Amino acid sequence: MIFNETFLSSKSNFYKFIGIIAILKFAYLFFIPITPQEAYYWFYSQNLDWSYFDHPPMAAYSIWLGTNIFGDNIFGVKFMAVVWYLLTNLLLYKTVSRFTDNYNQSVNKNSLSFLSVLLLNLTLFAHIYSITIVPDTPLIFFWLLVIYSVQERIITQNKNWWFLAGVALGLGLVSKYTAIVIIGAIFFFFLFSSKYRKELVSPYPYLAIALGFLIFAPVIYWNYERGWASFLFQSTERANTVRSFQITYILQLIGSQLFMLTPLIFAYLFKSCCRIVTNWKKEEKLHLYFWSTFIIIGGFTLVSLTSLVKMNWLLPGFIPLIAIISVLFSKSFMQNPSQKIKQTKLVEFGIWSSILLVMLGHLVMLVPNIPLGNGNTWSGWQDASQKIYKIQQDNGGKDSVFIFSNGYKGASLLKFYLPDQQNTYAENIYGKRALQFDYWGIPDNMIGKDAIYVRSDRTEYKNDLNEIKKYFDSVVEINSFEYKFVSGKLTRKIICYYAKNYKGKNR
Repeated sequence: MIFNETFLSSKSNFYKFIGIIAILKFAYLFFIPITPQEAYYWFYSQNLDWSYFDHPPMAAYSIWLGTNIFGDNIFGVKFMAVVWYLLTNLLLYKTVSRFTDNYNQSVNKNSLSFLSVLLLNLTLFAHIYSITIVPDTPLIFFWLLVIYSVQERIITQNKNWWFLAGVALGLGLVSKYTAIVIIGAIFFFFLFSSKYRKELVSPYPYLAIALGFLIFAPVIYWNYERGWASFLFQSTERANTVRSFQITYILQLIGSQLFMLTPLIFAYLFKSCCRIVTNWKKEEKLHLYFWSTFIIIGGFTLVSLTSLVKMNWLLPGFIPLIAIISVLFSKSFMQNPSQKIKQTKLVEFGIWSSILLVMLGHLVMLVPNIPLGNGNTWSGWQDASQKIYKIQQDNGGKDSVFIFSNGYKGASLLKFYLPDQQNTYAENIYGKRALQFDYWGIPDNMIGKDAIYVRSDRTEYKNDLNEIKKYFDSVVEINSFEYKFVSGKLTRKIICYYAKNYKGKNR
């Protein structure tokens, strides 16, 4: 079998694996495009603040660091995604190693730790978020760091580990609001543990929470100054999307998680939960991992009964899940020559199919104009931005003509790819909400200027052409750019309109 226990037991082999993966990941960044979300968060990083309308600032800070080292290019934007991914791999290795030291000394800790890292790298979500810098990327690391810190508190009996847990919580909240769920996971772990329940009467867990919110305080202050805009957007406005029970939502969630985990790990998700629940007392040592998985996966599964749940919302729970699988089912994945443990054909097929899916996942972004429908969000924009810039120059340049799109994604991609990376605008130009673009505002001196309105044929955004015409003397289509796959199948169409004499909001 490919997972030979002798090979996995060598720590040097693990570091060689991480080194090779790091080289391949950094090299891969030179050949792939930026995604719209990354361009949006890069736009964040050009306007550093304590927080932003959609999310807290960690993704923007990460991009700012990468671009200040390597420049405002794709490698600079994505650099910290690889760093966060490598840190997560190292921390997972350390977390499972410490678990094995304390609870499962009959198993070689290096082989079990290495196995957990390999299983993580058999998932598509590990690939996606190793080369894409979004709020989930650092969140995954800090979620695991909270778990590691609490585990160390239990193992060493040193209460000072609570302070690292507090720092990890705070930085997790600065990454994404979802981090608050880990508080519930840790609470339920202690509440249902007769052995460790007394920890809840200690001041240290609450000091950790206080420390976390102290680190999170600038984000709270940003929201306070803006009428709690971001908190409301991510809570009550999300709640307004709740509908009556619809089977479509949960089927979409199951399909997306099957894709993110690959069928192999997805199957072991259910096996792991059943194993722990049916052997609750016997598997007590895994309860910390279980609650850290169940609280977020179970919670969002319930939400999916009445509302759409995005595929990335469950991601933090997958990391402790990987640890659980490696502990419970190591014999299913590893072969020890001395014991001659045979793999089942089904597991072997699952491993190879996961490897194939991960390889295909890497190829997707390398193939020009790959026809994925709305799943391809990146094709065409780099080339179109150069052509749109030429149109702008021919009509007097940015002092006479500004550029806007009918969505934050298109506007962000345009700004990133335009040769001078000038400011671009979104729906706020014609009086609609435009997320963070609303807070960056519209300069007063734009009134009276002409504009180039850019949209793509993706179904995500409406054209809004009739609404836009109210803000200009005239709006006329002047060009369109088509991007096709090698087979001739149309992947993207980007359309440009020339709009004369912007009247502003007080038209």
